[in-house]
Amino acid sequence: MIRAATLTLNPCLDRTMYFQNRFEAGALNRASQTVLTLGGKGINVSRFFKILGVDAPAYGFSGGSNGDIMKKLLFEEGVECCFTESMADTRMNIKMIDQSEVCTEANEKGGPISDLELKKLLSDLENAVEKDKYFFLGGSIPHPVDNSVYNFITQMLKDKGAKVILDCDGEALKKGIEAGPSLIKPNLFELSGLVGKKVETVEDALSECKRLYVEKGVEILCTMSEKGAIFAGECGLFSVTSPRVELRGFTGAGDSFLTAFIYERERTGSVAEALKFASSAAGAKVELPGSTLPTLDEMKKYISCVEICRY
Repeated sequence: MIRAATLTLNPCLDRTMYFQNRFEAGALNRASQTVLTLGGKGINVSRFFKILGVDAPAYGFSGGSNGDIMKKLLFEEGVECCFTESMADTRMNIKMIDQSEVCTEANEKGGPISDLELKKLLSDLENAVEKDKYFFLGGSIPHPVDNSVYNFITQMLKDKGAKVILDCDGEALKKGIEAGPSLIKPNLFELSGLVGKKVETVEDALSECKRLYVEKGVEILCTMSEKGAIFAGECGLFSVTSPRVELRGFTGAGDSFLTAFIYERERTGSVAEALKFASSAAGAKVELPGSTLPTLDEMKKYISCVEICRY
C-alpha cells in the first residue's frame, strides 16, 4: 500500500458562485448557487487519496475561523489534519462561473507567517518522514515566506529517504526543481514559466518535457486541460487525451490527475495505465461543482474513452 502525506503552505476555503447570466465586472451580479469547499493543492491530494483508500495526513498552516471550518470539513471527510496554527486567518478564495463557463477568480494572498510558525511546521514535517514515503508539496507560498522554501523542504525530505512530488509555479518551481524532487506537475502555463517561453501545443510540450527530464533528471507530468497530459521520465515519453465532459468545477482537476497517476502507477507499475486512470479521474472531477471530488466508480468511467501514445 502506498504511504503518503501532503503539505499545503497556503491552504484556503473556496467559495464558488454560479451565475445564470454572463458575469459583468462593475455591475450587480446575483448568484444562482454558491458552494463552499476546501482548497489547496496538497489538501485536495489528501482528500483524493482518502477516496482511493489511502490515508495521507495533511500538513500546512491553519488559522482563525476559516481554519476551523477547514479542519471541520477535513474531519468530516476522514482526512487527518496535522496543521500548524498561525496567527493569520486561513484565506478565502472566490470563484465566479457564469453561463458561458468563464471562471473569474479573486484569491487572497495568505499569511503573514512568522519564522516561529514556519520552524514548527518544518520540525513536524521532518518528524513525519519515512523511507520511500511520498510527500506531495504544492501550491502558493504565504508571505513573507521566501520562495526558496520548497527547495529547502525537498532536500530535507529527500535526505530522509522520502519521494517528493512538487506542484507549484514561478520562482518557487524554478528553485524547487534544483533540489531534485522525484516528479514535478506543471500545467502548460507553469511549464511556460519554467522554460522561459510560451508552450501552447502538445508537440511543444512534448519537446520541452523531454528536454527538461534529460537536463534535470526529474520526471515531469504536465497537465494540459482539454489537450490531455504528458509524462516524461525513466519509462519514456507518453501523452494521453482528455475525455469530453461538461465543465462544472475547474478547481482541483490537476490535483485529481496527479493523485490518481501516482496511485495507479504505484499499484500497477505501468505509466500507461496510470495516465488513463488519471485522465478519467480528472474528467470526472471537472463535471462536479466547486472542489467536490468524484467517487471511485466515477473516476473509472472514462478510462475506455482516452487514448495513450508512446513516443
